[in-house]
Amino acid sequence: MISKIEENEFGFTNTWSKMTKLECGLFFANPNLPNDVFFDKLTNISCLSEKMIDEALVLFEKNKTQPFVYVLDDHKLEELLHKKNFRLYDTHHIMKTSISSEMEHSPVHHITKKDTLLWTEVFCKSYDCLDWTEEVNSIVRNSISGTEYLVDSDYKTSCVALYEKNSILGLYCLGTVPTYRKKGLAKSLINYALNQVLNKNLDFLMLETYARDNLLKFYSNLGFEQIYEKKVYTI
Repeated sequence: MISKIEENEFGFTNTWSKMTKLECGLFFANPNLPNDVFFDKLTNISCLSEKMIDEALVLFEKNKTQPFVYVLDDHKLEELLHKKNFRLYDTHHIMKTSISSEMEHSPVHHITKKDTLLWTEVFCKSYDCLDWTEEVNSIVRNSISGTEYLVDSDYKTSCVALYEKNSILGLYCLGTVPTYRKKGLAKSLINYALNQVLNKNLDFLMLETYARDNLLKFYSNLGFEQIYEKKVYTI
């Protein structure tokens, strides 16, 4: 299951960042989205290689972005990272849920190539990255054929990206403009995603969240359970 979930994540990440295969890991970076813990990273590490870590550091520097290295249950790799002056930055929680009957229908607005800027503006306001507007809009426009981008219909101030792979629906980039939070808008988008899982007969809906975001309880209350976690290291 974990490998299928990871492949879903890598598939989506690769639509936003350039992927480079290293000795025994995957390197993602987008210099136009600098210092992003999700889109700029070394992950899927399957061996203990100081040479690869050094190669990744060169690539991070070349892309002018902060280095983030993801570790999935590998204490020796963590020891190597400590040796190279990495520190624990965050914990990445992977969660999933499924349903047996339809959730309450919530109206959503489906983004098309004609209004990608709408989704982009909601995303950038939600994540406080307005300087990314041009790049994000270009990414959304170019990836819309393989990713479903949505905003809520009521206020158009909450956004989400849905990516399907391995019979798993991945929920990414969920965000709400600060002044419109706690109105149930994100929940309405999650309900839509859950109904998609049911209607398409997919295995489950998965999402990822960071400990720093303090949203584990929120997602747990919506029926999500944690499957596994990854440690995120940086310098």
